[in-house]
Amino acid sequence: MRKANQTSGRKTAKAKNRAALSAQQTIPYVAMHPDGVCKLPGGLYTKTVEYEDINYSVASTEDQTAIFGGWSSFLNYFDSSLPFQLSFINRRSHSRSRYKVNIPQADDDFNSVREEFTGMLKNQIARSNNGIERSKYITFGIPAGGIVEARPRLERVEADVMGNFKRLGVPCEPMDGRARLALLHSQMHPGNREPFRFSWKDIPQTGLGTKDYIAPDSFDFRLQSGHQ
Repeated sequence: MRKANQTSGRKTAKAKNRAALSAQQTIPYVAMHPDGVCKLPGGLYTKTVEYEDINYSVASTEDQTAIFGGWSSFLNYFDSSLPFQLSFINRRSHSRSRYKVNIPQADDDFNSVREEFTGMLKNQIARSNNGIERSKYITFGIPAGGIVEARPRLERVEADVMGNFKRLGVPCEPMDGRARLALLHSQMHPGNREPFRFSWKDIPQTGLGTKDYIAPDSFDFRLQSGHQ
């Protein structure tokens, strides 16, 4: 009976320790660097590249075959020693979206027509996406003994990844540390339209870490537990 009580006590203590996690402790990375290299637990270092869509559905049958073959070759570039992850994030479009239409004004009598046409194009874009902005990312990582060892290897992989995207005709862009933090911030503050305010220069002055800028303010589990 005493052993059972001791076992029960240990389980209760472990449960309390697990429940005592802070919001920052739920963010599963160790360090984010300005160049976009992120250190994960276990000595894994990662980088992320954002890429855009391929016009596969409107391509000819011959082009579709070429696109499919190129995409298969691209995925085969990664093996067991080079883990990767594809992420697809949908966001509600806001006025500050990076997808914008702009027809410059001119010194004539047709600026009102330009404004009307620009508004029509913006409405068409919003309707075609159902008001949703879709972003796509590929994150790849390598195990390494430290950032000095990881950085050149990740840069080589990044160059290969972007070269493969270029051959597929896919626009892509590597993400630096601030861009990756901004993405994490947007996922941890859903519905928040406030801009992400962060600068690497503020870190030494404030003594804060990168997680202080992206961690959610609080958690609310009432809906999950069934309480109102």
